[in-house]
Amino acid sequence: MPVLPLYAGSGSRKDAMLKHTFCHIPRIGATTEQRYWDKGLKHWDIAASSIGEAALGGKTAWVRQHLDESHERLETGDAHWFDSRLPSGESWRLFGEFRDRVAYVDIETTGLTYGEDHITTIALSGAGEVKTYVYGDNLDEFQDDIRAFDVISTYNGKCFDVPFIERSFGIRLDMGHIDLRYVLKKIGFSGGLKSIEKQMGIGRDDLEGVDGYFAVILWHEYQNTGNPAALETLLAYNAADVISLESLMVHAYNTLLDETPFADGNRQEERPALTVSHEPDRKLVDKLMVRHGLF
Repeated sequence: MPVLPLYAGSGSRKDAMLKHTFCHIPRIGATTEQRYWDKGLKHWDIAASSIGEAALGGKTAWVRQHLDESHERLETGDAHWFDSRLPSGESWRLFGEFRDRVAYVDIETTGLTYGEDHITTIALSGAGEVKTYVYGDNLDEFQDDIRAFDVISTYNGKCFDVPFIERSFGIRLDMGHIDLRYVLKKIGFSGGLKSIEKQMGIGRDDLEGVDGYFAVILWHEYQNTGNPAALETLLAYNAADVISLESLMVHAYNTLLDETPFADGNRQEERPALTVSHEPDRKLVDKLMVRHGLF
């Protein structure tokens, strides 16, 4: 995984939503933020002007103080600071500013219970590449690679992936976290990741029908037989998850941005999907589905 430069802004961020945001400031809620926008205070930099002072009224000193710290935190790429202060469901606002420093992460495990089960594979998409990690091989490399990023994006990762990772490695992922389960729910999508993909017309081709349960079957097949095709198929599935996450993130960000006054010229563009070095074995998938009564 390449080393990213220190945060200095992203060429893709345009006029990112974060600098239009005031609801991360203590005692400033969504209603107050909307009132500021309506009064012309639509950007952090305007707070220092007469327009900003008129909009802020008695909170002028308070807001300016917190915006000074916001500028400092943004300059150092401290996404975690913003994430810890944004209201629930508003982490999507980080994306425009930090897009090039987001790591899309998904784990596969032997089951759902930490202590009894363990991570089998991890996929990480970020900095223009997809990397996979395998239990008993290179899994420990993940904890070093993830530190190159300022934001992690997952699906249901707040409840599952991140706690499992932190307990397994004995680390804290002190970074911004965009959990797309909650972001997508804001725009009307719910259910599992595969269900949402189908709702949005995203297909999996040779991985059709493969899900988290089947990922466990693939791992056990690899462990019991040493068949490299089982591991390759599992890694292809794991990697497909993180590639999908960026596409869903762009869609959600633009949809939510459209609900603000700041959409014109600031929507994020879809990027070409990254290539994956792992190829699924459809014949093996079908064989295992028959064996386990999944057809």
